[in-house]
Amino acid sequence: MARFRRRTCIILLLFILFICSIMMALKTLRPERAGFGDPFGLGLLPDFQQRTTHLKKKFSVQNRAKEDSFTHTKNLHSLTMNMKTPMVPVGKVEQDLPSPNYDFHVFYYSWFGNPQFDGKYIHWNHPLLTHWDPKIASGYPKGRHNPPEDIGSSFYPELGPYSSKDPSVIESHMKQISSASIGVLALSWYPPGMNDENGEPTDGLVLTILDIAHKYKLKITFHIEPYKDRDDRSMYNNVKYIIDKYGDHPGFYRHKEKKTALPKKLLQKSL
Repeated sequence: MARFRRRTCIILLLFILFICSIMMALKTLRPERAGFGDPFGLGLLPDFQQRTTHLKKKFSVQNRAKEDSFTHTKNLHSLTMNMKTPMVPVGKVEQDLPSPNYDFHVFYYSWFGNPQFDGKYIHWNHPLLTHWDPKIASGYPKGRHNPPEDIGSSFYPELGPYSSKDPSVIESHMKQISSASIGVLALSWYPPGMNDENGEPTDGLVLTILDIAHKYKLKITFHIEPYKDRDDRSMYNNVKYIIDKYGDHPGFYRHKEKKTALPKKLLQKSL
């Protein structure tokens, strides 16, 4: 038994030496310019070598195509980043605005002015507000606001101390209001020829505001400001004037009652 094991080990050792000698012989047939890791001895197997060469060419073409695609995409991205963002047409912007909610109202004041449009500042430079308690008011500064740095407002507008007569300002305001889904503007209004102590008459601007508001599907209602000697008769005349002059405009707000049918059981009980 021991002799059989010894013979088996010798045979295995000889077989391993034979394989190693073949490997060394094949290695001597390897081309000198072959790269590291390239299989050697394939020259003895023409079919296998041909298939390997074909696969190498295929992978080379695919890698080159990927590199070209990546380079092309990178160049396009770089070109896009360097291009200026095109201006979006006003019509396109209007289409992207949300639908107005006509149950959502905001106040709108058109009594501001600046030297560019009005020759002077209006309302931006009104007197400094004093405290309602005379004892405390004595310690408050007196005088007027001094635009453009110091204006009569708790917040400084992004458009600066604008003029309410500037059509581009009205356009910007309507776009901002529409973007908030607001549907109705309560326009501060004085009868023709009237104004507060710090402003000027603004009735002549109403039609322009109505036109631009309608462009953004907004509606205008009127907040009649208090004025001297206002009574029931003057209010009647004011309302009649507003309806006669502006009532037919598509931007004029008309409140519509929603008629809802009462449930059948409720109708029977009420009868």
